[in-house]
Amino acid sequence: MSRYINDIDTGRKADEIDRIVSGYLEGEGFEKIDHEGRRAWKKGKGFMISPQYILVEPSMGTIRVEAWIRFAILPGVYLGEMGTAGAFGTIPKRKLRARVEHLEELLTD
Repeated sequence: MSRYINDIDTGRKADEIDRIVSGYLEGEGFEKIDHEGRRAWKKGKGFMISPQYILVEPSMGTIRVEAWIRFAILPGVYLGEMGTAGAFGTIPKRKLRARVEHLEELLTD
């Protein structure tokens, strides 16, 4: 499955969006990373559970939220990525989906 992508309408400014995203995701144990030239958030190293990624990009009245899980065959060796839906990897997907839904609520309040 491909990654989760959602475009949300907002009237929030970029610095306010960054403050909300940083506050919530840091509290959830995510760290800010560079992912293919884009700023993203990552939780996990792939030792016991697949790493979770969230990317939030504000753009002229909208916010793009992307979320995915990398499938690790060995720590640090990834086979591909999965979105937040589907039966394979149910537990980490459910956790990521709940975090993304809560983040989207925070951004639209």
